[in-house]
Amino acid sequence: MNNKVSLKKHLVLFLLLGCNTVAFSQLGTGISARKPALPTYSTPYVIPTVKDVKNIVDRIQQRVEKNSLFYLVDSINGQTISYSQPNKNAIYPQGAFYFIEWSYPNGVSLSACNDLYETTNDTTYFNYAIRFFDFTFKAMPYFRTMEENGLIRHHPYKKMIHMAALDHCGAIGAALIKIQKRYPDRRFREWIDTIADYIYNKQYRLRDRTIARQRPQPQSFWADDLYMCIPFLAQMGSLTGDKKYYEDAVRQVIQLSARLFDQQTGLYDHGWNVNSAADDPQFYWGRANGWCIMAMAELLSVLPENFEGRDKVLALYRRHAQALVHLQDGTGFWHNLLDQPRSYLETSASAIFVYSIAKGVNEGWLSHIYGSAALAGWNALATKVTESGEVCDIVEGTTLAHDNVYYFNRGKSCTTNFHGTVMRAGSEIIRLLNNPRFVIESPVPNSTIHVKLRADIQSK
Repeated sequence: MNNKVSLKKHLVLFLLLGCNTVAFSQLGTGISARKPALPTYSTPYVIPTVKDVKNIVDRIQQRVEKNSLFYLVDSINGQTISYSQPNKNAIYPQGAFYFIEWSYPNGVSLSACNDLYETTNDTTYFNYAIRFFDFTFKAMPYFRTMEENGLIRHHPYKKMIHMAALDHCGAIGAALIKIQKRYPDRRFREWIDTIADYIYNKQYRLRDRTIARQRPQPQSFWADDLYMCIPFLAQMGSLTGDKKYYEDAVRQVIQLSARLFDQQTGLYDHGWNVNSAADDPQFYWGRANGWCIMAMAELLSVLPENFEGRDKVLALYRRHAQALVHLQDGTGFWHNLLDQPRSYLETSASAIFVYSIAKGVNEGWLSHIYGSAALAGWNALATKVTESGEVCDIVEGTTLAHDNVYYFNRGKSCTTNFHGTVMRAGSEIIRLLNNPRFVIESPVPNSTIHVKLRADIQSK
């Protein structure tokens, strides 16, 4: 027994002497311990500056303004048309259609203009939104009169006049309310009421008042519809003070989430229909999840603190954000199918997640530690904005589908009109960088971005 103890003591002494010999040898010869290799990031891993972020969103907006030709031309001779005389050949100038049409992607862009005006006080953005809507409410009555007189059947404002889906009114209607609050216009206000009547009274719903579509199956829920109705309902509640709009917005979040939100994954299924019910296959499409979390962020922004159901909306928002940060790719982007890393990295969903997470941090709905994921996401987005202001690798419009082949093979391009998602992300990142509550520490070599509470640092 004593021999074993003695042997152990000698072994320990030998190891200590050996380690010290190595240490002394290194000190004597000037040899230092091996330094860890620095990582090679596929996208920049830095703290962006406010100036850099503003430059990027400015480039996007400059492209929008360049292509937003706010006048009508004769399709036969190319001459500019006066609104005083009906002309059945009236069209938008070539290349302008997607920038000045009444559409939900432009609704996102116009909300971005409002955001950026609030964040930067740059009137360029707000003035553009006013020009857009002023042109709309000059051109729309012109085409409506010609349609009523039988001169034309098809025209750019047909979906605006004959609303038949939330896509035709909700997102752009929410943007219209935001502009109306700052720039009251009788034409805007009247159309806001028209949209409210459609969404609240005419849009197809189930018996429990849950908003639904009658495609592709007779009773289908789409995750997209959270954004196509909830921001408008929330803004309508804020504009009018009528709590029925807040109640409806909260109802839609809770009841659509009951069918579409998977608590285990923390993600929204793209859609659900009554024909497959509990056996409905789940596909976690990126941009649809973006619409969901952005809708909740917009609702939380205006919903009174003690309003019934707010706690449930906030809980869903937080669980969703937690799941999304977990699934962020090492590049800073998110995948087109969120849980399918073989699907491509997609820009518009990534932008919406950056916006929604950064907004949560700024508003205090999420812990400040989420800020680094938002900043990393912004660095990724910045690589997709060209010098001319195009935003690349945006998936094209995607219907509700029930197979991976469809989702995996959706096209992506630099011309899909969802640049507003990146502009909104930029606005919230500027707010985050300027937020006096936080100190953002640089990722020194081989370290990470830390977003810390200034109060915690000052209390030490």
